Amino acid sequence: MIRKLFTVLALSLASSLFASSFIPVKGTDDDIFSSPAFLAAVDDESSFSIDISSYADMTMLEFISDPASALSDAADYLRGFLLDKDDQYLLDNYESIKTIFSFDPDFPSKHQNAAENAHYIRNYLNTDYIETIGKGNRARAVYNALSSGLGVFPSDTSSIIDGKAALSLSASWDGQKEGFGWKGGFGLVYDGASSLLSSLSYEGYDYGSTLYFTLGGSVGYGTYISDKIAIGVSLTPQFIFRTTTSGSSLLASRINGSIIEFLASNRFDFGVGLEMNFGFMLDAGEHAKILLDLRNLPSIEMFWYFSASDVMNGFSFHEDENIYYVMPDAALGLVWQKGSVEIRAEVSSILSQILLMKKLPFYSFDILSIPHFSISYDFSQTLSLEAGYRDRLIYTRCSYSVFSAGLSFSIDKLGIGFSAGFEF
Repeated sequence: MIRKLFTVLALSLASSLFASSFIPVKGTDDDIFSSPAFLAAVDDESSFSIDISSYADMTMLEFISDPASALSDAADYLRGFLLDKDDQYLLDNYESIKTIFSFDPDFPSKHQNAAENAHYIRNYLNTDYIETIGKGNRARAVYNALSSGLGVFPSDTSSIIDGKAALSLSASWDGQKEGFGWKGGFGLVYDGASSLLSSLSYEGYDYGSTLYFTLGGSVGYGTYISDKIAIGVSLTPQFIFRTTTSGSSLLASRINGSIIEFLASNRFDFGVGLEMNFGFMLDAGEHAKILLDLRNLPSIEMFWYFSASDVMNGFSFHEDENIYYVMPDAALGLVWQKGSVEIRAEVSSILSQILLMKKLPFYSFDILSIPHFSISYDFSQTLSLEAGYRDRLIYTRCSYSVFSAGLSFSIDKLGIGFSAGFEF
């Protein structure tokens, strides 16, 4: 009976995999379970921790306080896009162009002669658009252009405007004992898109600003198979809530001052995820350990969803036929510990980026996301300081007793992040 049950489950999973599209998504932050072989060398301990972190670049901070000013470069791009079009394009797409400027009753009327029609539109863009309508309405024109259907902005708008923000809150209870490691808890994460106008998509899935809630944990085991070599494996099952907001909805919520517009057009996903990692560790002398990790083998997520319209028209869940996964990756790391000093270094995200470039036509290789480095020093049993580099951010963190706090700074754009936490 049990064998039949497993057979049915395996066939059901296999049929769903073959019938699905596979959509790559971003993975979670690394922790000890990303290098499970290191569990073989960790002292027995357990702790409860609460952490909060945030980051925003200056464009996002300006957008929050003054969206009209933050969108000024995008407004210039919109004007240049329309001025570069020929007379026939401006005539054929007049109605869509008019919707961009629907807030202005003085926008030129349509003329059937292409040259005459184009003359009045270009005159508007060179006079009223610059001198009369004001930067607030130019920002509204940018928002309208996103949903105009004209493809005014490219899919990747990070070269036109930034606007990155991130926020996370997590609580966990974890421990290690005799090579076994475990962790349970929840995480609330807002991972903003790389640009306020982001409209990247693949196979019908839009990569926007995503809000996650996860509930689950990790289990892992690391053990020495010889005097100097250890192996490890970890599993991370979790329940996931996810909703993604498009760039146009983000702009609408701020420009119109309505938080409802941030979520009104969203889909709300509920599902499960599973991540598996393998690791190897080599003792390279008295103080150093070399780590080789194979990550996200596999890391998949499956969802059921509902939308706002489902709530209004009789609540119901729908099965998402897509399978979401994190690209597999390989990492080579070094841990050096002596006295009060610990140095960690890692090279990763090479394999995963190569695979992403083959899968997503808009993805470009980011060499600055490959190296990770940190150095920490314990001044006493209660006071320590850490500094390092990860994911385009230089960071520093100070811990005193059960409390810690830190700052982070982007290396390629003006931005700042804060973090704080408690560990008991």
